[in-house]
Amino acid sequence: MDIERRVLKSVSEFSMFKYLLFIYLIFFLLWVIVIILVGLITWLGLSSYGLDITSIMESFGLENTNVLLGSLGGGTALAIGVLIAGGLVGAVISACVGTIGVWIMNVILKMSGGIELRFLPEKKS
Repeated sequence: MDIERRVLKSVSEFSMFKYLLFIYLIFFLLWVIVIILVGLITWLGLSSYGLDITSIMESFGLENTNVLLGSLGGGTALAIGVLIAGGLVGAVISACVGTIGVWIMNVILKMSGGIELRFLPEKKS
């Protein structure tokens, strides 16, 4: 069996940034779904005991949260805003860190002469 050899000299940073950003945004959406489900299950569990978010916040000394958070009340608007903004910022920062890693890899590839990749030849039918 004849193995074809090629040398990888560099990887495009911009294409890896797009790839990583897409991956991290998918994980962000999955985490939003997971956190929403955990929040709903917790809310149902607390409400079955007669507790709600407003009474819990009042026990910590945060009585007037409805004035700051609008009609949703009980921390709902604040939690949604922090979740979405934090997830999007985290996805972009993670993609940037991954892109810096690809750039460092390209520098090392140039210094070392590349990485040898081995491919099996395509079968001709």
